[in-house]
Amino acid sequence: MAETAARAAWPAGTVDVWWARRHDAADGHIALLDDTERQRWAGYRRDADRERFLAGCALAKMAIADYSGQRPGDVSFDRTCRNCGRPHGKPALRGGRLELSVAHSGDLVAVAVAAAPVGVDVEQLEGRTRPLGGDRDPDALARLTLADTERAALAAVPPPGRARAFLVAWTRKEAVTKATGDGLRAAFRDVIVAADHGRPRLVAWPYPQTPESVSVHDLDTEAGYVAALAVIGRCESVRARDGSALLTGL
Repeated sequence: MAETAARAAWPAGTVDVWWARRHDAADGHIALLDDTERQRWAGYRRDADRERFLAGCALAKMAIADYSGQRPGDVSFDRTCRNCGRPHGKPALRGGRLELSVAHSGDLVAVAVAAAPVGVDVEQLEGRTRPLGGDRDPDALARLTLADTERAALAAVPPPGRARAFLVAWTRKEAVTKATGDGLRAAFRDVIVAADHGRPRLVAWPYPQTPESVSVHDLDTEAGYVAALAVIGRCESVRARDGSALLTGL
């Protein structure tokens, strides 16, 4: 099939990250949703959440269609959670072998596409509607999610930069766990990343593969956001793609 051919021709060690904004979501994109996705979209109470979900779904399908030659409406994902069986797991392409991951926060939406298991995360740093950690003390959130070495690195950061430093560690961790398919169900304290200004990397994790088998990258994004990418395998090149143009061109 066309998608398999696209995967075979995929440049080795390369990942594409498609970037869009939640306001790129339009009524015409609703037709791309399957019944399960439409129910989930309709279940969000806030307009912003519906827009983020719709933009993420539409961008994922249109990106895959861009590689495969399919119509976006014919692209289908299996979202079955491997723990509970409900349709809120990492999207897996039905009938294809490309891997993808979707993330959104604030006004930004990202879809990563690769030939190997991939995870992407983006977090809003500035202008959040709720403080970091929600109603909890951010330091308490750090104690729950960071290993001792990561907390020590965070403590060494001057106070004005700690929120960003925490999100750097958080996005790296979440990208790794999204690549495995475990996401927020993973024990974040056991997924240890470099939490300093050095090269992004996975230091330790509770999986059979060696941490060195995982590629971690910090992503360039607009001011006020932090983002990271992880691939279980080799990733030497990350290509930023214009997802807004893809969505608005439907």
